[in-house]
Amino acid sequence: MNVEQCHAAILVEDLYQDQEVWYPLLRFKEAGASVTVVGTGSKISYASKHGYPIQADRAAADVRARDFHCVIVPGGYAPDILRRYEPVLKFVREADREGRIIGAICHGPWVLCSAGTLHGRRMTCFSAIKDDVTNAGAQYTDEEVVVDKNLVTSRKPEDLPAFMAAILRLVQAF
Repeated sequence: MNVEQCHAAILVEDLYQDQEVWYPLLRFKEAGASVTVVGTGSKISYASKHGYPIQADRAAADVRARDFHCVIVPGGYAPDILRRYEPVLKFVREADREGRIIGAICHGPWVLCSAGTLHGRRMTCFSAIKDDVTNAGAQYTDEEVVVDKNLVTSRKPEDLPAFMAAILRLVQAF
């Protein structure tokens, strides 16, 4: 698929990691993809760890995985809030079941742990949650970016260039 045909969802909640939302959002737009910011539905505008706001276009309860090619789960402390919302978990489960590209960075894999989508997967994440991902059935590896079928994971903001390059390569092969 041409990147211009891609429709990506980026999950947000309060205390998201600034670069891990804005870098993918801007890279997708720069490449011509369309992006929908998906919040939990608890409000319309969410503040980053540093107070930078982002407005959600839709609530998780109002979106379906079939309408997207890619889902980004950023880090920060937002994943600990996102994982408490069943519509978010349902959306992520559907995306994985349908083979949509799922990108999770830093603490983002917490959402995947709660969604139950990590068993047997090879991945990376921020080192503080490696026990969580291994307890959820994943094989942890400490690498800049790990691609396992439709799942792309990275450890921290410094890994964003490799993270997005891997995602955009998968989009082109979609």
